[in-house]
Amino acid sequence: MECDKGSGKFESKNHSEWPENISHVCRLQSGFELLDAGFFNDSKMLEIEKGAKELSIPIIRANRKLIASVNGGLHNPSHLVFNPEWSHEKTQLTSKTFSYPSVSGVQRPKSEEDIAFMSILELGHLIKTKQITSEELVGIFLKRLKRYNPVLESVVTFTEELAYKQAKEADQLLAKGVYLGPLHGIPYGLKDIIAVPKYKTTWGSKSFKDQVLEIEAWVYKRLKYAGAVLVAKLVTGSLAYDDIWFGGRTRNPWNIEEYSTGSSAGPAACTSAGMVPFAIGSETAGSITYPAARCGVTALCPTFGTVGRTGVLSLSDSLDKLGPFCRSAADCTIVLDAIRGKDPDDISSRDINLLDPFSVDITKLTVGYIDDAEMEVVHVLQSKGVNMIPFKLNYTVESAQGILNFTMDVDMLAHFDEWQRSGLDDEYEAQDQWPLELRRARVIPAVDYIQVSHCQSNYYCTDGSLLYHGLLLSF
Repeated sequence: MECDKGSGKFESKNHSEWPENISHVCRLQSGFELLDAGFFNDSKMLEIEKGAKELSIPIIRANRKLIASVNGGLHNPSHLVFNPEWSHEKTQLTSKTFSYPSVSGVQRPKSEEDIAFMSILELGHLIKTKQITSEELVGIFLKRLKRYNPVLESVVTFTEELAYKQAKEADQLLAKGVYLGPLHGIPYGLKDIIAVPKYKTTWGSKSFKDQVLEIEAWVYKRLKYAGAVLVAKLVTGSLAYDDIWFGGRTRNPWNIEEYSTGSSAGPAACTSAGMVPFAIGSETAGSITYPAARCGVTALCPTFGTVGRTGVLSLSDSLDKLGPFCRSAADCTIVLDAIRGKDPDDISSRDINLLDPFSVDITKLTVGYIDDAEMEVVHVLQSKGVNMIPFKLNYTVESAQGILNFTMDVDMLAHFDEWQRSGLDDEYEAQDQWPLELRRARVIPAVDYIQVSHCQSNYYCTDGSLLYHGLLLSF
């Protein structure tokens, strides 16, 4: 690259005052242009460089040692977190537990295959009526996990010892007349970004494949208190990006020539194949909805703040959500009921006043839809008596997606600064994914990040409505 000494940028008439190494100024110009700040003249660039070296960089390095030397965001969560409160008015919370539908009269099938595809409520009824034990269920689902995992590549760690211990405790409680609810004794899986003591939490990455976090994630605690039984840690795409991980690539049970997509690849594939009755996944930008759609299961991405995230790998403190993968909406509601609520160690979580979904009158719902919404869904909702209203967005999906990616990448890099600086990104499973995005994020100025945050706030609905896949739900 040639640097034009006659550009007039260096404000001195005495050429002897030019820097000895003109190429150094050229490199500074190139760097500022990468930050879209090429409007500075040479004198100002040199002044900024001097101030950065003498003041800014020493402070930055000292702070980095304090809060950015551990990867993952679990030890030093950001305090710049989106506040999900829609108003400052305090509302009285309704009853914590939903009114679940009755499934009385369900009998145990003869086939283990049929048992594997029963709903949570049906399995819960079999346990409650002592037609089957939790230990028996654990055996059935572990057998299926081990049988199909070599094909689907959807399991990272079998938690067999823990599963039988928890199942035995569930059966003993029931023998004493203690029933914890519909998840009592029900096996399940966790996406492997969720920490469970004494077991690996690999984040799907070869950089962390031997990592054991002695942290009990809040969502795991909630499910344990509800009596659920953990049978496996399931595949997450490496560092929660898509479906490629250090052990391969998770496949779609409906067509093993295709892949699961989305970082909650393991929960989607395992639930779809009847390897677990339900699983917990996470979403920052589609990692619940995409694999659920691809694998043909029902999943729920709750409103931000509904489920606490303590003990979970952090990509973006203001975008990450946890939610269930099931095979029906009713099952998703049951799992959500168990895991929702205020997590004392997650400042973004809160108690949300949800109506009992099993008693909602859908004819009182208003749902808006845009031009490219799935019209078959629109027509079905109309036939059920839902008030359907067409509307247009005042922004493009591309612009919203760009803002989301911009925010997510900077937040992610803040939690994986040491990972990038130490060159571990060179070991990443797919070089066109996080390594590429996070290298670009390194040169995003703070000013532009804050401005993007302001733009992002304009896309949040403030009236209790939710925009989702072309439909606007108003409650």
